[in-house]
Amino acid sequence: MSRGKVYDYVVVLKNNNKSIIEKTGWMLSIMSILPISILIFQHPDGILQYILLFAVLSLLTSLYIDKKKKKKLRFLSLLICIGVGLIAISGNILLGMLYVVAGISEKFLSANIEIGFSANQIVKKGLTSKAYRWDELNNVMIKDDLLTMDFKNNTLFQAYTDDEEDEEYEVEDDEFNDYCKRQLTFDS
Repeated sequence: MSRGKVYDYVVVLKNNNKSIIEKTGWMLSIMSILPISILIFQHPDGILQYILLFAVLSLLTSLYIDKKKKKKLRFLSLLICIGVGLIAISGNILLGMLYVVAGISEKFLSANIEIGFSANQIVKKGLTSKAYRWDELNNVMIKDDLLTMDFKNNTLFQAYTDDEEDEEYEVEDDEFNDYCKRQLTFDS
C-alpha cells in the first residue's frame, strides 16, 4: 500500500480487468510479428529485424510457459521491447509509441485496488486514491468475500476481495468486521 503509512487492515479487491488485459497483451504481441515480418521482407539483409523477431518470439515463448505454469503474466517488457525495436529499426514512431504506451498501461491497469483501514481513515488506492472518514459510513463488512461499505449519503460500495493475493493480508472476516464495528461505534 502506501510507503510509511501503516494500516490495521488492508483489503485487496479483485481486478475484473485481468482477463481482458491478458487477451489484449497476447493479441498485440502476436500482431507485432506482422510489421517485423514486413521489415524483414523489405530489408532481408538487415540483422536488427532478425534480432527483434528473435527477442519477440523468445519473450512470447517465455510468457506462454509462464501461463502454462499458472504464473502471473506481465506484458510490460515484451510490449516495450516491440515498441523500442520498431522505432529503432523502422523509424515508425507512432506504432512504436503505441506499443510502449500499451506496455506501461498494462502495468497500471492490471494492479489490484487496495483499501487500507486505520483508526483515522479508510484509504482506497488504485489509479487514484480516495480517503474516507469513519463518520461518513453506516457500516463496513466482509461477508462471503464481498466487501460492503454503506455510506451515510445512501451510496453503497461493493466489491469482491481477492483471496489469491498475498497471504500477508489474509484476515478472518469476523475479526475484520469486529474491528469495523468498533471504529464505527467509536466514531459516532
